[in-house]
Amino acid sequence: MGGIARVDPQLGAIRDLLKKLIGQGLTKESKTYAETLDILKKFPRLLTLTERREFQGLIQKAFSLEEETLELPGPSPTGCDQGFDRLIPATGWFRDYHTYTLGSEAPAAFHFTSALVALGVTLGRRVFFDKGFYRVYPNVAAVLIAPTGKCRKTSATNVALDLLRATGVRILADKTTPEALVQGLSGQEEAIGLLYAPELAVFLGRQRYLEGMVPLLTALFDAPERWSSNTIARGQLTLAKVALSMLAASTIDWFTDALPNEAFSGGFMSRLLFVVQQDTDRTFALPQRPPGTLWEHLRETLVDLKTVKGEAVLSDEGHNWYLEWYSKHHQLPIADEKFAGYQERKPDHLLRLATMISLTTSGSLVISPETCTHSLNILNYFEKDLPHVFTTVAETHVGEVHTYILRLLKKEGGRLPHSVLLRRLQHKINGRAFREAIDTLKDSESIREHKDSFEHYYEILNGGKK
Repeated sequence: MGGIARVDPQLGAIRDLLKKLIGQGLTKESKTYAETLDILKKFPRLLTLTERREFQGLIQKAFSLEEETLELPGPSPTGCDQGFDRLIPATGWFRDYHTYTLGSEAPAAFHFTSALVALGVTLGRRVFFDKGFYRVYPNVAAVLIAPTGKCRKTSATNVALDLLRATGVRILADKTTPEALVQGLSGQEEAIGLLYAPELAVFLGRQRYLEGMVPLLTALFDAPERWSSNTIARGQLTLAKVALSMLAASTIDWFTDALPNEAFSGGFMSRLLFVVQQDTDRTFALPQRPPGTLWEHLRETLVDLKTVKGEAVLSDEGHNWYLEWYSKHHQLPIADEKFAGYQERKPDHLLRLATMISLTTSGSLVISPETCTHSLNILNYFEKDLPHVFTTVAETHVGEVHTYILRLLKKEGGRLPHSVLLRRLQHKINGRAFREAIDTLKDSESIREHKDSFEHYYEILNGGKK
């Protein structure tokens, strides 16, 4: 049947087609049945139990299988974790965005995250959750991480960028200096915009002119009421009512190679949402944008959301849910201190996400316990790959410290007093990290430590290699 092969990759289109097949006398022996199942294999997993049952019923009726048990096939195994599809909200703007991007090869998690960033920068500072001493605004800083060419990171970000450009949101391109970033946000009553870095390795490079970028981003991601550029720009620039979002992409190797050492302090990493995918479950030789008015509907909804203003609050039940979860969350032991900063900020990430899901699904800024649970499940999905990301980055940093120590020793003739070496490294690591680095180098027989009542020094061995 030619119609199946040419159907636009949307669940709605398949649903309509199956309805037309009912009553045509088709059976599971027909070529059409096999083609139908083949198409469903290439789709993301059906999103809800209700939808799954609906498609099962339509297929049974269309191919006279009412008396048989039908189990829809899952997507082809590709090594991609396909569980995120079920976390897409069942109604509202995120669901419409998901439907629009079903024909894209980028995984659902990348599209949802791009949509989340787009919605957050659209809302700006008009929507907030009051936490007493500070407010949680919906600005999101997200990094999409995947192997080169595997998951169509750029394809995912481009959909969100097209919508934002069509709604007049300020987009700051990559390859910028700290001074240029501040200049780009200045001159407006509200310093709101999206920082787009399609290659994070280029943007967060180690070049000398980029020194200071990580502390700047760390400060601006917190959406300060007022920020001054005394130490960055030529002359003083003041930003008022800041809400900076970021949408970035990288491979894990480029990310760890490019990240400056200063990113490991000051909370920069904990303010980011990392979304990691190793592969995609979507394969389309000729991807197509869906026809019709869905893109225009997405754009118009964003325009309408620009008028929304107010404080997000927890319902009575939501308040009880949050208090109970918060208490349990802070009682959890932190096995690795690299995650301590993120764990401290996870409650804010949850409230930020819950605010946007509630607004787009119910049109309300009153957050229910169901929305809190939904948001927590999404964050938990994102977190499953955080140990790999944080550990890889940290290990890269540790390796650099070892190399730096050996380089210093070689430069000084193979030997340095303890106090001198410690002073040379105090801008890079603390005392405990210094001790750990020294112990590792000693264990690998790269250096020797001499310590007595008269002198304390380190000496390189075998050129720094065992």
